[in-house]
Amino acid sequence: MTVFKVTIFGAGKIGSALAIALSAREEFSVLVIDPSEQALDGLRDRHLSVKSHLFRRWDELPAILRERDATVAAVPQRLVPEIAKAAVGAGTHFLDFSPLQPDTRQILEPLARQRVILNGCGVAPGIVENIATGLIADSGPIQDLTIRVGSIPRFPTNRLGYGQIWDVDGLIDEYTKPCEAIRDGRMTTLTPLEDIERIMLDGVAYEGFTTSGGLKDLELFRQMKARNVTFKTLRYPGHLDYMRFLLDDLGLKFRRDMLRSLFLNGLPIIEDDVLLLFLTAKGLSDNRKVERSLSVKFRPNSALGPFNAMTAVASGYAASLLLLLRQGELGTEGFVAHNRVPSQRLLESSFLTPLVGG
Repeated sequence: MTVFKVTIFGAGKIGSALAIALSAREEFSVLVIDPSEQALDGLRDRHLSVKSHLFRRWDELPAILRERDATVAAVPQRLVPEIAKAAVGAGTHFLDFSPLQPDTRQILEPLARQRVILNGCGVAPGIVENIATGLIADSGPIQDLTIRVGSIPRFPTNRLGYGQIWDVDGLIDEYTKPCEAIRDGRMTTLTPLEDIERIMLDGVAYEGFTTSGGLKDLELFRQMKARNVTFKTLRYPGHLDYMRFLLDDLGLKFRRDMLRSLFLNGLPIIEDDVLLLFLTAKGLSDNRKVERSLSVKFRPNSALGPFNAMTAVASGYAASLLLLLRQGELGTEGFVAHNRVPSQRLLESSFLTPLVGG
């Protein structure tokens, strides 16, 4: 059996979760690189069949990666371009968890002519785009698509009904930056924290509102003839009013440093979370209105490691893609879109099945 050699840059939560998932499969050989000895020790303490390397200089990366098959950038978005450069220099396949930025695409374009590039392989962007395009494909001509994603505490205890689940800087961006959308077949942006709706799922009440950064490739939906596409975040009722108070009434949207400090020091770290995906597609069939909805709930699974649902699903999705890449099902080159693999097949992956339901 040919072993697929994966290098993961970043021993944080997402990198560690991916390393644990892949190391359980004999088809993979995993190397984790990080500038923190403490972070690498956290992996070593788990006695995994994972190699580690303490990062010191950017110029050492290409030589390390040259004997590997795939490079994974499990790092903040600002560091992705540097790791992309190293992957280009080494000629490996490349996967990251961030929306594809113009500068990163320019770096990766030469590599895409000989290796597979997988961008934005987390939750949103990531698996939600795969599930959304699957819903469109199964629903016929679509006029309106609403994608809702909620990563929330299983048991809310404060007035926000929220805590530290993912990256705080990413959360602030979601709430303050323009929201990518499609209106009448054209790409546009919407104001965040608007278009509120009340939703009941399995007897639990939620509120949904527009946020940014959840979709990587709107062109993908335009190609599928969706006329209107909206991305929303799901939270427990009342969350939006408190956020508007902080951002608008107190003016903290203009004091990012203060807002960040408030979240980091005031919000609890959440380990027992729920990840909700709720999508609605509306269209016409024989001149009659047709509506189809799909909901998926993910829960953390301690057997897969000490990670919340958001981290476990993001790493599980990436691991599923790397397995398909190893098996040759994603081709040998090019930027691969998230609709390449049927969503039901991904949800039945051994990396994701233990997280579905609950």
